[in-house]
Amino acid sequence: MIKFKSRNFFNVDRSLAISNKAMVCSSHQIASSIGINVLRSGGNAVDAALAMNAVLCVAEPHMTGVGGDCFVLLSEDGSANIKALNGSGRSHAKAYAKNLRKKKISVISPQLPEAITIPGAVAGWSLLHKEYGYMSWKEIFKPAIEFAKNGISIHERVALDWSKNKEKLSIDQDTSKLFLKNGNSFELMDNFKNENLSKTLETIAEEGTKGFYCGWVAEDMVKKLNSIGGEHSIKDFSNSSAEWVDPISGFYRDIKIHECPPNGQGLVALLILAIIEKFDLKRMSKSNFIHIFCEATKISYFLRDQYLADPKFNKLSVDHFLNSKTLDQIAYNIDMNKAKIYSSCDFPDHPDTVYLTVRDKNGMVVSFINSLFDAFGSGITAPKSGILFHSRGRAFNTIQGHPNELNPNKRPVHTIIPAMISKDDKIIGSFGVMGGQYQAAGQAYVLSQIIDFGLSPQLALNQARIFPNNNMLDIENNFDLNLINELKLKGHQINYPVPPIGGGQMILIDEEKGILIGASDWRKDGLAIGY
Repeated sequence: MIKFKSRNFFNVDRSLAISNKAMVCSSHQIASSIGINVLRSGGNAVDAALAMNAVLCVAEPHMTGVGGDCFVLLSEDGSANIKALNGSGRSHAKAYAKNLRKKKISVISPQLPEAITIPGAVAGWSLLHKEYGYMSWKEIFKPAIEFAKNGISIHERVALDWSKNKEKLSIDQDTSKLFLKNGNSFELMDNFKNENLSKTLETIAEEGTKGFYCGWVAEDMVKKLNSIGGEHSIKDFSNSSAEWVDPISGFYRDIKIHECPPNGQGLVALLILAIIEKFDLKRMSKSNFIHIFCEATKISYFLRDQYLADPKFNKLSVDHFLNSKTLDQIAYNIDMNKAKIYSSCDFPDHPDTVYLTVRDKNGMVVSFINSLFDAFGSGITAPKSGILFHSRGRAFNTIQGHPNELNPNKRPVHTIIPAMISKDDKIIGSFGVMGGQYQAAGQAYVLSQIIDFGLSPQLALNQARIFPNNNMLDIENNFDLNLINELKLKGHQINYPVPPIGGGQMILIDEEKGILIGASDWRKDGLAIGY
């Protein structure tokens, strides 16, 4: 088991959640309470994860929804025999970057119909449940249906995020009717309901994927998309599917990290870790560690932007990127005294996702992430179904011949990445760090804090965050000012302060002691709880 320090009770902080049977962690207290109830009533980790996620589609509608995508890592028995599920949707059959280039459009904005790929989440949920769920499909959706129908109280972080998106929510008439209250954003403790979404969830509960990708729900979505100039069709929806894929992995020190393969950016997290592992971080000053981390992150994201894409269009060899000679060269070229400038990144910046993780009494572990990409996704809502569309297609680019160029029936690059860690062929942890494209860097940073510096999962998630974002170093406002000055001397361009970066949840498993250790990031309204 990973050894870590206990918290300092003279600092404002959170204690770890400790249990010996089962554990859930999510970004919202109500979702976590639903998950633990599912486990107590006999459901397994898959049932709990799906029930929690469905509730989050109502409780955090700016972060996730049935109109989004999902990825999952699953260990059925706590072993390192992990399965990965790709529940990300594809572009429609007539989506071409060349058509945008003809219109002189080089960047796909959230409101463009090209930003809306076919939502893959429901297909992912269904496949996961069909093969590994225990409870009935209908039962899983009952809490979410009730909250959508009768309302759910707005929590603090949700209220903050909502207040920043009033203008976006005003653009589409169907969106403003649902997500604004007399023209204003919903506030703390307001009751938010989405009665049409409750009908959609009821239909999905009754009919499964057909209830979403066919019938009245699909017709409502297609009609709305066509009304804004989209060429999406019923066939695009009915052809949608999720799939099991082989996870990828790499080692950091003696810990094995498991990620979903491309089109997700899990490879980027492995690459960052593989680079910083070349350095003796414990003997470094804090500013030198942060400098190394930032330089490793910049080169890793640069490589992501050059090569990452739907693997059906551009197959990447993990071994090629994690080749020891390649990594040695990258590490050798890092200047300890000077920040390097890379070519500007055109990947859209976005901070919005939900992540949850569950471990049940039988040892099944689920690492689960679902997203709308931007806050409130595209800002476009299908009126009868109450479905807010994501904007994941923004992650495509319009560069002719680029691996990630927008083309028909293609999955875009994804930033959402669930993760697991193992040792001696047993899962010892399940975690995710939210925050849009920050996630790969966030995972690497949190793991290094635990493995290299002995922080507990909660302390590691609590640490002030930095993110080298397009050659600017985003820094949260609780970061050490002396360190900021030292980073400036190394040439880092500072963007300080920035709002809280992302969130995160983690479960560690100590088999020797027979306990589960849970942590939930203070940046969200979340909760880790077990029994």
